[in-house]
Amino acid sequence: MAKSIRKRIATFKFENWFKALFIVASIAMILSACSVRQAQKTLLKAEAVKGAHIGIAIYNDTKGEWLSKYQSDHYFTPASNTKILATYLGLQFLGDSLPGWKMAETADSIFLIPQGDPSFMHPEFSYQPVVDLIQSTNKHVAIAIEKKGDRFERFGDGWSWNDFAEDYQPERARMPIFGDVVHFYQDPKSVQVKPFYFFNNQSMDPAAIKGKDWTRAKIENKFSLTGQNNTKKYFQVPFVYEPKQVIAILQDSLRKNITAFNALPAIPFRTIKTIPTDSLLKIMMLRSDNFYADQIVLMASEQLLGKMDDAALMDTATKLIFANLPQRMRWVDGSGLSRYNLNTPENYVAILQQMQAKFGEERVKNIFEKGGEGTIAAYYKNFPGTIYAKTGTLGGQVALSGFIYTPKKQKLYFSVLVANHMSPSSAQVRRAVEAYLTAVTKGR
Repeated sequence: MAKSIRKRIATFKFENWFKALFIVASIAMILSACSVRQAQKTLLKAEAVKGAHIGIAIYNDTKGEWLSKYQSDHYFTPASNTKILATYLGLQFLGDSLPGWKMAETADSIFLIPQGDPSFMHPEFSYQPVVDLIQSTNKHVAIAIEKKGDRFERFGDGWSWNDFAEDYQPERARMPIFGDVVHFYQDPKSVQVKPFYFFNNQSMDPAAIKGKDWTRAKIENKFSLTGQNNTKKYFQVPFVYEPKQVIAILQDSLRKNITAFNALPAIPFRTIKTIPTDSLLKIMMLRSDNFYADQIVLMASEQLLGKMDDAALMDTATKLIFANLPQRMRWVDGSGLSRYNLNTPENYVAILQQMQAKFGEERVKNIFEKGGEGTIAAYYKNFPGTIYAKTGTLGGQVALSGFIYTPKKQKLYFSVLVANHMSPSSAQVRRAVEAYLTAVTKGR
């Protein structure tokens, strides 16, 4: 009888302990859900987003469940969140190092076919294998600066033509050179310019031009002072990309005789690899470099289709890579400069999940900017966890998509897209989104 009583007591204790545990867990889940809803209400009532259209998607990958969905299937102009797609293309098609050039050689000539590599003669990159090749050879060098079958314009669909002289909108090209911009370097005693080709017939007296701003004529490479001050140590102005002029720039810079050719010789070509792909992707994401993003699209097109055709590449990639996204997207460029791009928060969560699954968590983490870095350098410094994300900004549009590792080691994929805000500064919108994600992450 004593044994029976002890057994009933043990059973009673276990059942009550289990019930208590269930109640505590249920309360914790309710409180967690309440905190997420409260954080969402606070965001939606924030003055910075008053009257704006907002979409939110947060997926708890650790638990395999949605944490929050609010207008998550609605469409937004994603701005530079589009670079997440460009990053995917780079990882998928460009290999460990950029397939920058094709090269063939005869007894007396070297033939080069550029593959869209934005690092060519760019001051940001010291590794220049093709420059070294051209400078070291005694053979004649010929470059196919244009290729039959290419279909792309210097500007992408929906880009602002008013921004032709802005440093964030260089022209796209099969053979970029110097980043397709003129680089100005200023110090107290001098002004240096690369490439200097455009200023050979112009006075560059430092006393007259130091601390001044430059611009360019709309459809020709005529550079002039704006009359405004510019005390930056370094700034850029895009140049009009003309194939014949680009050959002249190359000759002037390297002091070598170089010609263009159209008919490919019937000899085998091999690939010249240049900088590590992930290095370019990291820089592109860290400072949201539009030029690098759009050149990555052209390079991916060359690798997949054998030609540079941005529209065909994005159509093919959508069918091959992104066919199973929750919603159909509109994708027109690599940088996100175009307002024709349309995407949803749910899509970005799916793309990020797919990216990490295919290319590895650590590799993707190393490419994305971290809280307190790059375009989010002023944000998420005291974040309760670690955030990796990509920003996006156009007039009235703010975007942030990425992934979060919480204090309790949970992984959250998220996308918060804001459209048509009237806040005087996008920074105010970003602070509201930062407060929201901070509240959602706390306690997880």
